[in-house]
Amino acid sequence: MIYLLKKRLNESEKDGLSKKWKEQGISIYFVDTEKTNIIFEGNASPTGLIDPILVEKTIEINTPYQLANRKYKPEGTIIEVGSIPIGGNNLTIIAGPCAVESKERLFKTAEVVKQMGAQILRGGAYKPRTSPYSFQGLEEEGLKILAQAREEFDLPIVTEATSPENADIVAQYADIIQIGTRNMQNFELLKKVGKLGKPVLLKRGMSATIEDWLNAAEYILSFGNFQIILCERGIRTIERLTRNTLDLTAIPLIKDLSHLPVIVDPSHGTGLREKVIPMARAAVACGADGITVEVHHEPDKALSDGPQSLYPDQFRKLMNDLEIISVLTGKEVIKRPKVRDQVFIPSPSQISQTPKVAFLGKIGSFSSQVARKMFPDSSEYINCNSFRQIFEEVVSKNACYGVLPIENTLTGSIHGNYELFLDYPEVCIVGERIIRVSQHLAVFPGTIRENIQVLFAHPQGFAQSSRFLESMKNIRIMDVGNTEEAARRISEFGIGGAGITSQEAVEKYHLTVLEEDIEDNIRNFTRFIILSQIFNPTIEDDKVSGVFVLKNQPGALFQVLKIFADSEINIVKLESRPIPGKPWEYLFYADWEGNIVEDRHKKTIQSLKENTLFLRILGSYKNIWKK
Repeated sequence: MIYLLKKRLNESEKDGLSKKWKEQGISIYFVDTEKTNIIFEGNASPTGLIDPILVEKTIEINTPYQLANRKYKPEGTIIEVGSIPIGGNNLTIIAGPCAVESKERLFKTAEVVKQMGAQILRGGAYKPRTSPYSFQGLEEEGLKILAQAREEFDLPIVTEATSPENADIVAQYADIIQIGTRNMQNFELLKKVGKLGKPVLLKRGMSATIEDWLNAAEYILSFGNFQIILCERGIRTIERLTRNTLDLTAIPLIKDLSHLPVIVDPSHGTGLREKVIPMARAAVACGADGITVEVHHEPDKALSDGPQSLYPDQFRKLMNDLEIISVLTGKEVIKRPKVRDQVFIPSPSQISQTPKVAFLGKIGSFSSQVARKMFPDSSEYINCNSFRQIFEEVVSKNACYGVLPIENTLTGSIHGNYELFLDYPEVCIVGERIIRVSQHLAVFPGTIRENIQVLFAHPQGFAQSSRFLESMKNIRIMDVGNTEEAARRISEFGIGGAGITSQEAVEKYHLTVLEEDIEDNIRNFTRFIILSQIFNPTIEDDKVSGVFVLKNQPGALFQVLKIFADSEINIVKLESRPIPGKPWEYLFYADWEGNIVEDRHKKTIQSLKENTLFLRILGSYKNIWKK
């Protein structure tokens, strides 16, 4: 049983209550956060032992772990580590070497994981090892190197405390204190980190039950430290082909039992490099709030856990995979939380801090969802009736930015939008975002499938749900300008009105969803690009878009492709389109890795100019699949 009081008690008030309850044979415990929690044990009724005016609410919990129980906090806990949120709809990626081996080695790995999208850097300074002859870590010198890496790469750090004695010094350097599997039931250490009040990454003991694990968390919580991240890292079983058995059933169980965020360590969970990626994918699919994974720039030379550490290219692949899977589970890999929404905001000398953003439709359209994710809450939005109007708003400088869908994984490129770049050469691509598109069959409340008379949708909605449409017989199909308009038209039509629209638009117009996810394939993603006349390419850009016309001679395309091959530049997309007004002549639209700032990329672009009749760079920006 927990009493949550309306205020925080002072020591005198606590002493008075303790004495009163002790006389009744009831042991009580005080846990202070902003207010005081009173936890009691025993069968006696607490009625009359405390003034009801003091009590905000009473929570009956029948498990030994009370503060960790989801009944205590049904909405779930989100922990802020600097600007990094852990929990909720966020997927947090922690990466780095098993141990800090030297400044040079750590910095190389930190640079790699930061570039590829990790938000927190891991690395052990104190290393509890099975063998006394194994590398034990650099101790405080390792902590200093970690702190230097944090400053150099703007990455919070997590590192392990192995005893109450070194917990204080770890807390001086670390943003998150890790409690390793061997110390999960080191109760003196748990009490210590509870008192320190810093975020704690609590790994499951190698032979611990889930209740053991939650009771260990309770020790930390009982000292008022609610910043606990649980970490499933595999348990000991009879299996010997893997280092441990990664217990992914623990993820949904923890989600039901506790409000604390839970992440997964597939590196220790398997001990095998080639198994880390599939188990990380599975962990996210199970609902994990994050992944902690070992990465080393040279795993074969690592002083500890080299066989389970990913090579940089493997970590890049993992990040690409998690980008997709996280969307399917309703989570998001946030590359630069808090400040990420301002990634496209130029300096104050260029524009005010309240940018105007143009997009198709109104609030509820997929374009509006992208705009609100990409730009700060202070932005002003311009609702457009056509894609051409978005360009016109940007060209006229009425809008600083435009949000434009350009490609879908089911229906391919939106060719008309590509062609608009030819009409508006002043506009450039300065960013991109990819979102999962879930199409729902929505109806006016009270409408059943048998009495649907008309179906409203944007043409892309119809195209992405073509198989579903085959089952809709004798129903009038009506094209509309965007997803939000489809929902509005349903509400105006009344009984018998239906449409293909988004969940946000459904809620906006108080519609009923008859069927969810009616698109032809659940892996339905749309790529949006950000348009602007303010074009400031940087060396950090890693994707370029361009359009060119080939010379009319044999081998012309081969020569262009050879330029990229010789420069060791990867083309990620190449597509030909007819030149408007010039029958049987074609433009080539291409996306490739790189930027337009570095010398080798400048030379590539110069070679392209010399080997084509026309070349225009449409944009240089960050590729979200690689960040």
